[in-house]
Amino acid sequence: MAKSREFHLIIQMVLTSLYEISSPRFFNTERGFQGRFLISFNKQLEERKIFPEGTIIEEEYQKSNKLHGIKQRPDLLVHIPIESSTSSNRKENNFIAFEFKLNGNKVKVLKDFDKLDEMIIKLHYNYGIFININSLNSFLADYEGTNKDKLQEFCIKQLDGKLKLRYAYFIEGKIIISDI
Repeated sequence: MAKSREFHLIIQMVLTSLYEISSPRFFNTERGFQGRFLISFNKQLEERKIFPEGTIIEEEYQKSNKLHGIKQRPDLLVHIPIESSTSSNRKENNFIAFEFKLNGNKVKVLKDFDKLDEMIIKLHYNYGIFININSLNSFLADYEGTNKDKLQEFCIKQLDGKLKLRYAYFIEGKIIISDI
């Protein structure tokens, strides 16, 4: 299946945002890294305008069973909030759900993949992106859910003052892992 132009722009935006995080301090905490990522990604959202007007990036927005049919707090969301939308359907205008993990191990990362899966299935997010901070260990190959074509994994670490980045994704059910 060919990926859309939107998809390729999103991946470019993620890569640009990751490469802009260069201070070693931000590789020590998930929240600090996530905050720096948000700043860069938001700037690109505003410049590139690949999503409809009213699209925002929001940190740790609480999803509730009553309103959303799920209970979780995703790290970052790119969406148009229902209060700002012309739609009354909470399953519309949901674009990207992000999860971040500092030094994520297999158990923790697979739990985050499950969270992204739930966001994709129940709230119709187009993409789920996982970022493993300060680790080059990729676990996407161990993912057994139904949204392989919608999940992306980025692993980033500073080694000897240089950024190392690993990118994992599926093409036609087959895992691709590449060092960038």
